[in-house]
Amino acid sequence: MAAENQTGRTLPEGTLLGNRYIVKSVLGIGGFGITYKAFDTLKQKICAVKEFSPSGLAYRSPGETQMRIYSSAAASYYQHGMMRFLEEAEMLKRLENVPAVVQVEECFQENQTAYFAMEYLDGTNLKKVIMAAGNAISGDDIIWMIAEVGTAMGIIHRTARILHRDISPENIYLLKDGRVKLLDFGSARQQTMDERQEFSVEFKHGFAPPEQYSRTGKQGFYTDVYALASTCYYALTGVRVPDAMERLGEKNYVPLKELRPDMDSRISDALDRALMLDYRQRTQTMEEFVEGIRPGWSWEPEENEEVSQPELLKKRQPYLEITAGADAGVRWKLPANTEIKIGRSPKQSNIILDGDHRVSKVHCSLVYEDETGDFLLKDLSRNGVFVNGERLEWGKEYRYSQKVEFSLAAESCRVKVEVVYE
Repeated sequence: MAAENQTGRTLPEGTLLGNRYIVKSVLGIGGFGITYKAFDTLKQKICAVKEFSPSGLAYRSPGETQMRIYSSAAASYYQHGMMRFLEEAEMLKRLENVPAVVQVEECFQENQTAYFAMEYLDGTNLKKVIMAAGNAISGDDIIWMIAEVGTAMGIIHRTARILHRDISPENIYLLKDGRVKLLDFGSARQQTMDERQEFSVEFKHGFAPPEQYSRTGKQGFYTDVYALASTCYYALTGVRVPDAMERLGEKNYVPLKELRPDMDSRISDALDRALMLDYRQRTQTMEEFVEGIRPGWSWEPEENEEVSQPELLKKRQPYLEITAGADAGVRWKLPANTEIKIGRSPKQSNIILDGDHRVSKVHCSLVYEDETGDFLLKDLSRNGVFVNGERLEWGKEYRYSQKVEFSLAAESCRVKVEVVYE
């Protein structure tokens, strides 16, 4: 998420929604929505409320609750997006009896936008777990998580004929109480028996099969199987399966058995079958896939059955450290999703660098993006920001994953930002 004035989109703390939910804080901001931590006054418990708030189409003035559309030209896009948002909420409501799907309380329209209230999830997503722990997570724990999601999607396929179409590590959530949840049904679609059925082109590189790259691609339960298998491969190896289009161009992945010889070769074989590019040769159902990676897995868990909890990760904390210059050795914790300005001016910059006149009053800006774990760096100076000896283009935002070191104007003034797990 690029730096943005959050007061132009978020609701003030204490806002009452639906005559029931009191906004407490912001949990996350995406391109199309904002999720708030809220208090449900009816059930007297903490919950989450998701608001339709598309960046670039609408805004709200500070202190206001009403959403305002930027222009009449944006109105039709805004209304279409809001209908899609409400469709996601209704779809989740239909799946309320599936344990691995987030439970939605209700959806409603207010403030010229739409909301749905859902259970509050205390945990983190699988991508963050993998980034933090790497190979420290046991293969058995990963297979357990994937089998949980596969079981849930198998039930959804059979009973509701709904395709998720966006299964990925970001959308698998691990709760501190040991449960696993599958999130973000915004791309989900009902499968019909119409051979000519068209789907919108929505995909995530490395996790979507070839049929998702075309409106007329024949999508089915096997489409979600490919995405879950790719997620499993990534979780076990830390390596993404190449993009489907690259694989069609002869670039393929290294079989799991070569990267993880400690894993049962049957799991590698099951992933190979589930990652076939031709959907007709691919594993067709979630039941078949889960049986392949975990033989004997029960699709009907006994009531009150206790499930072992995989170890969750440590907290991810971004830091900024001066590595060369007058303030070398000084270190700061960085807030998430907040623009930090670095420079000489105490009035204009958040982090002040003394001792070098070549450093501008505001030399650069930095944002730590919590959702992805990336740093967004932008040069705002006269004398330049340099990474690996190359000067960044002025005003252009550059993205770096987990760690980057850069110099301000000269090598004598260097700054390092990195993510540490505590």
